[in-house]
Amino acid sequence: MSVLEVRDLSVTFTTPSGVARAVDEVAFSLDAGETLALVGESGSGKTMTALAVLGLVPPPGRVGSSSQVRYQDRNLLGGSEAAWRAVRGAEIAIVFQEPTTSLNPVLTIGTQITETIHAHERVTKAAARARAAELLQRVGIADPTHRLDSYPHQLSGGMRQRAMIAMALACRPTVLIADEPTTALDVTVQAQILELLAALKAELGMAMLLITHNLGLAAGVADRVAVMYGGRIVESADTDALFHQPVHPYTAGLLRAAPRLEGPARPQTVIPGAVPPATAWPTGCRFHPRCAFAWERCAADEPPTLSPAPGRTARCWLVEEPDRRRA
Repeated sequence: MSVLEVRDLSVTFTTPSGVARAVDEVAFSLDAGETLALVGESGSGKTMTALAVLGLVPPPGRVGSSSQVRYQDRNLLGGSEAAWRAVRGAEIAIVFQEPTTSLNPVLTIGTQITETIHAHERVTKAAARARAAELLQRVGIADPTHRLDSYPHQLSGGMRQRAMIAMALACRPTVLIADEPTTALDVTVQAQILELLAALKAELGMAMLLITHNLGLAAGVADRVAVMYGGRIVESADTDALFHQPVHPYTAGLLRAAPRLEGPARPQTVIPGAVPPATAWPTGCRFHPRCAFAWERCAADEPPTLSPAPGRTARCWLVEEPDRRRA
């Protein structure tokens, strides 16, 4: 059963260069206990999608009038700020990309966790502090009672990320959004954070939306993967199916570009070109200027969301004309 369903989500910004369509007709669902990874290059719209789901699109951004974010069968978009505050943190929580800039440098870790609890529950200060210490212990921070009185600068990068996770879990949310949760961490701490998120998700029965550009991370923890490019989801499938048999040339390019440790040494493969600005998406398929399989139809007509197999989708004309892939 879906606990979160996003329909026709669009986010635009008016800029001196024109209207930027940062997120365009994005749709996905998230079931209870499931992990969905949203992957793609920087500038593809991943983080803006996450912010829109939480009603945190910064001004002058505008969410499309037909957009819907349905949580447990109610549309959150269009609600009052008070309604949003009742949901954020309590039912849908987020671990932001960079804890150094997300944590308040002049407040202790304990103060920041307990204020989240007090915002949603009527508990005493002692009870909130006791829960905060329990949360720090649960996320693997030693001597949690002492650490409650530490400021963010007194913690290592890995400890700050764990404190952010503890804050997100403070009110036992149903959905956790993790936006690049291992950025700037060394590989050992990355593995620890991923193991922690997987264990907590299983323990608490949460659904998780993982935002990442790291395909290895997505392969290790996600049940399904949605690939974003040009503000749109261009392919989605179960993790195994997507990694073993990608349909969209962009997905295949991302997989070829991923570093590999096994096998003989080989030159690093890259996708030519770069993601264009959101004010100037190409006509037709937005990936066609960088695609080795593009032909006239790709430049002229934008492909709809097609279904090459049960349980997967792709925005690519190769679904209808697969022989061109072998040409």
